[in-house]
Amino acid sequence: MRPSYAVVPCRAVLAALGLALASAPALAEDPAYVGTWASDLAQCKNPQETQDAPMVVAKDRYDQHEVHCAFTSIEGAAPDWKVKADCTVEGSSEPLEFTLTASGDTLTVTDDTGGRDLLKCP
Repeated sequence: MRPSYAVVPCRAVLAALGLALASAPALAEDPAYVGTWASDLAQCKNPQETQDAPMVVAKDRYDQHEVHCAFTSIEGAAPDWKVKADCTVEGSSEPLEFTLTASGDTLTVTDDTGGRDLLKCP
């Protein structure tokens, strides 16, 4: 038979662990705009070294061939996010503003030149 002092600390540790997990903040899911997006599904296979590369969007940035943008501000919530970004385009720095609208497997990127629809790569 085990001494009772070995059981009590285990119960106390488990109870404290359960309490800590219950009060921990939930991990946030990635926004719906996160993923790899392309004009057509064949483009999904193109490597980033090619001019016709897909757009790879993370929570706080996007990359597409020679365009690399770090998001400086994101406002809104699903399905529309207004984004301000500091970008490097073929080596030149420039600020960009655009809206990302996610609807199922389609991402619409809208800026001052209009909008374009992209499909989510598998």
